[in-house]
Amino acid sequence: AQLFEQVVFLRPVEDDPPKIDIPFSPEIADQQGSGECINYSCPAPLAEDRDRFLALLRDIRSRPEDYAGHLGNLSAGLGNMVRPNEQEHAIMDTLLRQTGIRTGSGEHTPQAEKGQEKNASSVRLWQARLLLKLGESVDRNQAEIRRNLDRMTRQQEDLLKDLREGREGKFSELIPLFSTDNEIPLQQQRLRLKAWTRLFALSQGQFETTAFISSSPDTVEALLKHYRQEHTKTAKQLLSLPLPAFFDEDDEALLRRDRFQKEAAELLAAIRALSTPNTSAYSVFSVKSETAWTDLLERHYPAAEHGRCTLTLYLLPEIAPQQLFLGTFATQDLAGGQTVESTGPGTVLGFLAR
Repeated sequence: AQLFEQVVFLRPVEDDPPKIDIPFSPEIADQQGSGECINYSCPAPLAEDRDRFLALLRDIRSRPEDYAGHLGNLSAGLGNMVRPNEQEHAIMDTLLRQTGIRTGSGEHTPQAEKGQEKNASSVRLWQARLLLKLGESVDRNQAEIRRNLDRMTRQQEDLLKDLREGREGKFSELIPLFSTDNEIPLQQQRLRLKAWTRLFALSQGQFETTAFISSSPDTVEALLKHYRQEHTKTAKQLLSLPLPAFFDEDDEALLRRDRFQKEAAELLAAIRALSTPNTSAYSVFSVKSETAWTDLLERHYPAAEHGRCTLTLYLLPEIAPQQLFLGTFATQDLAGGQTVESTGPGTVLGFLAR
């Protein structure tokens, strides 16, 4: 929020607010629209088929045991382990028939078998959306479990505190009984990345001036590794800068951001020019500029109050983002005839370390 003009928050379905906590203070999260700090976007909107898709999702959530086998095949299909006679078309058609939802004539709705070739991209998109929306349900359940574990850990701390009273030295160290780690398992992370890749690569949007940022080291390393193996150009580290780790939940979150951006205008212009893929200036952000950034950040966002995370940006020259993501996470889509623009000014990739 301090570094970029806008953060794009992708959704599998348009106008469908995420049910999980989003990592922004309410003041910033409420600022929607193309001219504001946060932009909620669906890369390939369902349009007239949105209600049909959400009806399918509601039916699955209300009767999950009835769909367990089909959903298992759905995940297997996304993982490329499904049998030839149980390909994505058949799985989605079975799901729709089981719910009693008719496969309408909308542009984004899967059709009957005779239209498989024509509607291959629609089927892939429905499959990807469904996996991502079910993933949100899993995340909500996991978040509730973490809250309960946090509560139990606090109760444990209170109990041990009581036990320590009058028995100095016998309980000098607390060993938590529960883990509240919220990392998504690697296999599930890969499935979600493949689903997002399909949504992103099959959309008509243009992303020439976009930086793609992840807090997952495995994700960033997979993208860099694919680029190194498949391209003659070398990925270049553009910069590594500290940022606030969190906001205060107050009414001045936006004002503080605006004041910081105004004072840092010159530095921000240099950073944004450096991190634009089509720039010809492959210079490194200077040590002097890094020092100035750190000092300015400390004045507006003291580390003692806001913590610190580190954003590292890489430039991957001469590759379009869609090609990079498909080649890394959905190779079989390319083998199956999926066509995307393979070259471009480059892709900016970021790793956010907390």
